Amino acid sequence: MKFKYYDLMAHLVPGLVIYFVIDLEFREQIPDISALPLLAIAFIIGYFNNTLSSWLETFYHFLTGGNPVAKFFNGKGIWKVSYYNGSKIVSLLKSNIEEKNPTEKMLFIEAMRIANSKADQRVIDFNASYAFSRAILTNMLFVGIILIYSNYDNIWYYVTSILLFVIALLRFRQRDGFYIREVLNVCQNVLEGG
Repeated sequence: MKFKYYDLMAHLVPGLVIYFVIDLEFREQIPDISALPLLAIAFIIGYFNNTLSSWLETFYHFLTGGNPVAKFFNGKGIWKVSYYNGSKIVSLLKSNIEEKNPTEKMLFIEAMRIANSKADQRVIDFNASYAFSRAILTNMLFVGIILIYSNYDNIWYYVTSILLFVIALLRFRQRDGFYIREVLNVCQNVLEGG
């Protein structure tokens, strides 16, 4: 098995954060462990955190006003991420797909297939960055729940947890938009013969 920086970003870092928060809040119940088992445990925690984050993706899109794909296809952008070639990329994708009335999801899956076939490093990097921001968002949800549970009588834990979750949610939205825009740009270049 080959580890990539995606694995470190999306699994190990969030797993370490969750482990250290649990250790900090419940120190008496958790035994000390050495570095190698700690990394293995953190990776497994991060793996499940990343899995849960992918399951919660639709919920996160709901919280942020919908999936950016729909906005980009309609020539609109999201906060700090713009995209102006929506109708052009939709017509290019529709001419490349056999379905008569493809959904936006089908069109974006086709765009991802085309962009991934180009093996563009920027698409890979944007995907890893998006996955990391999604994992951190779920991480902030877990950390907030743990901190509020163990410090339910302190208002600052509520304020801090909610603030960190909102910041992570906004960053998730931006990283999602950057990734989608990059996929659509690469796809458009390929379909136009560039």
